[in-house]
Amino acid sequence: MWMKSWIADRQGEKMRVCFLFPGAGDNICGGLKVVAEYANRFAADGFDVHIAYAGSIFWREKTLFYKLTNVVRYFQHRLRGFSCRKWFPLDERVKEHYAFSLCYRHVPRADRYIATSPYTAMYLNDYPVDADKKFYFIQGYENWGAVTDGKLHATYRYKMHKIAVSGWLARIIRADGESCAVIPNGFDFQKFGMDIPVAEKKRFRVMMLYHEMEKKGCRYGFAALEEVHKKFPQLEVVLFGVYPPPENLPEYIRYFRSPAPETLRRLYNGSAVYLGCSVAEGWGLTVGEAMLCGCAVVCTDNPGYLEMAVPEENALVSPIRDAAGLAQNVIRLFEDDALRQRIALAGNRAIQKFSWDESDRFFQHLLRGEER
Repeated sequence: MWMKSWIADRQGEKMRVCFLFPGAGDNICGGLKVVAEYANRFAADGFDVHIAYAGSIFWREKTLFYKLTNVVRYFQHRLRGFSCRKWFPLDERVKEHYAFSLCYRHVPRADRYIATSPYTAMYLNDYPVDADKKFYFIQGYENWGAVTDGKLHATYRYKMHKIAVSGWLARIIRADGESCAVIPNGFDFQKFGMDIPVAEKKRFRVMMLYHEMEKKGCRYGFAALEEVHKKFPQLEVVLFGVYPPPENLPEYIRYFRSPAPETLRRLYNGSAVYLGCSVAEGWGLTVGEAMLCGCAVVCTDNPGYLEMAVPEENALVSPIRDAAGLAQNVIRLFEDDALRQRIALAGNRAIQKFSWDESDRFFQHLLRGEER
């Protein structure tokens, strides 16, 4: 049974919450950024919050070479630091732990454990605690690495409370006969906003995220931009990401590596169009940020983007892996400035409903076992 009071387990004490994360915290990661945002908000609202990072995953299944290198990597992280505070303003009240593994004996005791990936859900499933204390926070359809579709769906059937960041993910889980709450990610309306009116933006400037993962679809984005440049030689492209810049970038593309939040806001505001080319996203974070800053969005129809992007209403949408479709939609906006402004303004209005405050309240209700 859900508990009716959040102090029922620990009379007079703060509820202790522990997020389980599949890796160290020192690399910039969208999934960890969301976890850290919730950690800050929970801590501010009186929870005792912990994040446990995994030094290794499924140790017994690995080769001897992996085990040796992993031991070295573990102590390297211990020596040089493992905190996401290097790149995220984590509240000082949030405690971080770099555990050798996420086995129960290696992590802090807690009243609520929150798995943040199928790997960490596999560990949590074996914890000797009641199912009502286990939560599975699902941010994407994570069928990569050692996780096959079958293994992933097996995690969806674990006896724990499931929370998905998007409706499309929740529908997959419900199709497996499981209940799943939907808590969309919020946007920081202080960090991102429209400083330059839509009508005054540089009309032929496009912004795009660069990522090395194939599922981010950057090769389709680059192919689309090349086609746009043939028709509009005045094209300017702002590219940003956390990786080293790709080789042989054309002169019309400028790359910004790991821009500070204020720089990222300026880049969004200086661009008329945002190009989202991902093949798969759990949640289209950059599409929402771009809308907040007044960009007209051109994107693929991957379901993560479609949580925010409504075709022909607040975004121009084409099929995944369709470079020609992406290019044609950018060209449409370049040729019809009234359309660009309409799409941008509609996107800016629509994105206002995604509030961190509302998402935080709902998450806390679930942890406390209260009705929303």
